[in-house]
Amino acid sequence: MKYSTTPRLLIMMFVQYFMQGAWNMTMGLVLSSYGMASIIGTAYGLLGVATIISPLFTGMIADRFFASQKVMGILHLINACVIFYTPQFIEAQNATMTLLMIFIVGILFYPTTALSNSISFHHIDGVKYFPVIRVFGTFGFMAIGFIIGQMGYSGDTMAWYIAAASGVALGLYCFTLPDTPPKARGRSFMLRDLLCLDALALFKERNFTILMLSILVLMIPKTAYSAYIPVFLKALGFDNAATMMQIGIASEVIFMFLLSFILLRIGFKVTLLIGAVCWVVRSLFFAHAAVDDAMVWVLVGLLLQGFCWDFFFTVADIYVDRKAGEAIKAQAQSLRFIVSNGAGLLFASTVCGQIFNHTVNAPGSEGLAQWQSFWVWPALVAAIVSAIFFLLFRDDLSERRGRRGEAETQSAGRSL
Repeated sequence: MKYSTTPRLLIMMFVQYFMQGAWNMTMGLVLSSYGMASIIGTAYGLLGVATIISPLFTGMIADRFFASQKVMGILHLINACVIFYTPQFIEAQNATMTLLMIFIVGILFYPTTALSNSISFHHIDGVKYFPVIRVFGTFGFMAIGFIIGQMGYSGDTMAWYIAAASGVALGLYCFTLPDTPPKARGRSFMLRDLLCLDALALFKERNFTILMLSILVLMIPKTAYSAYIPVFLKALGFDNAATMMQIGIASEVIFMFLLSFILLRIGFKVTLLIGAVCWVVRSLFFAHAAVDDAMVWVLVGLLLQGFCWDFFFTVADIYVDRKAGEAIKAQAQSLRFIVSNGAGLLFASTVCGQIFNHTVNAPGSEGLAQWQSFWVWPALVAAIVSAIFFLLFRDDLSERRGRRGEAETQSAGRSL
């Protein structure tokens, strides 16, 4: 790892997730506060559509034509302008324009997450150091969560103005990042490049396909949490939802530091499986918290964020980077992001929106019994994913590394 480069990557990741947290963390609660709770599922669904449309194309541009940090900087500067004007439509309760602006924000923002990963992997050893870099994104998410919660902005559009200012700062900062030139520059352009068929070819491998399908379906409990946990906490009587959510983020930080140690010892399959099973446990805890006055169920459910996010989604990023060839790493990260925050988010937000609209009809504390039914569904989905993943996924990367190490040990023994 280049130590002169590392601090710059840490700052990039911090501000990237600081900005995202400002507009995305409590978006569901903001819409609910301005009388538009019924469009929460649609809003997250549009973010999924946006993610399907933009990242693969952006990844192809970064892989072939322009340096990744420059593409990332331009996207953030344009997006800051869009985010700045979005609150006026939310405050006017203009659902159509609000959804359109959220869609554009997704088009511009989500490719930058894949690019930030690609830039980091280009300059570091992913398995050893990416969790350290990525944890500073979690710090950024925590920082904005505390700011929004303590200042009373959990359901206020002021959070979007903070996101706009952060976007300008990050966009300008991106142009100072280490140069990450396109790795496939000079190759003749073909239609397969525009369609990103090189990255899509990864689906020919069984284990990659199983992981992507698991991510796709596991987005249901993930979206149930990210979109509706602020509304659920409000129903439980917590007015500072953004601050409460930082309990989970703190857990994410702790386990991010431990992730490399754990991954190197138990391998990809076991680590991913632990993460998937924790989504089951977390959802069941929230279901029980809806009808039990004991706060411990909420706290434990929030604390499981470290297992749920780090052990599954962050490890999936590392797995994808290891599977992809050098010329398509940016495309591969974009592809993973499309599966989760594109097709997965579209699918999951549609499902979660339907579940919410059909199960939670009473406002506030009156609907707590209905919230119990809501949380049972994502628990069931996560349980099915965990079982299928356990039966079908084979840890080809960890086993390959183990065989290589064993062969090197035998070779060393012969030389002696």
